[in-house]
Amino acid sequence: MPTDAPLQTWELRVAGRAHRVEVRGSVSRRIQWWVDGDLVLDKKSADDKPRLTAPDRPELGALSLRFSGLGKPRRATVTPQGQLTGIDLDPEEGSPAAEYEDRVRAHPRRYALVQTVGGVAAVVVPILVTILLARLAFSINWPDLGLPSIPWPNLPSLPSIPLPDLPSLPSISLPGWLEWILDRGNYVWPVIIAFVVARGEIARRRKQDELRAQARAEAQELEQVRDQDRDQDRDRDEGSA
Repeated sequence: MPTDAPLQTWELRVAGRAHRVEVRGSVSRRIQWWVDGDLVLDKKSADDKPRLTAPDRPELGALSLRFSGLGKPRRATVTPQGQLTGIDLDPEEGSPAAEYEDRVRAHPRRYALVQTVGGVAAVVVPILVTILLARLAFSINWPDLGLPSIPWPNLPSLPSIPLPDLPSLPSISLPGWLEWILDRGNYVWPVIIAFVVARGEIARRRKQDELRAQARAEAQELEQVRDQDRDQDRDRDEGSA
């Protein structure tokens, strides 16, 4: 394996195979995928949501990685061939991805609040910047360039077309809270979406914890079976001797 320390490492045994993923770099990232000690993928990518496959090992399924908008590693997910649901690999203890998972798991309400505040900032900050730029533009005494006026030809007026009288639609009274949301939809929806995405990530984290626990239990059972087979082989060899 490479000697230089990776930025982030994930490991887990999935479907009987030991997976290890290493990421190096922050912008143009080098992604390496190891399965049972063999390097099956070595690729560079600047994508924050790459989905990769090993060209020579299609039976391994797919590897998906996620990074934040600032390039911080979030998760590495292996989806076995023929399955729809993937399993997140375990991030190295104390790594950025592990700290992120711990925050989501230990303080779900705080995480949802932080993400919602981020949605508010995405709405408020552009408005404040626009106001400041407008005030700056109006405060500057721009010189009069004295551009000539452009004569426009007089175009003939179009004939009026009589339209049929349409029946009046019945008036619908909406709840006050719904009218408020519709009037401010451009500002409210980013906040709602941020909250929904945060809640979805919390639910996903809980589901992935269950899948990981199941994968660890299966790996432990497999190791016990192997130990028993080795013990039986040793006893058989000793008996035959």
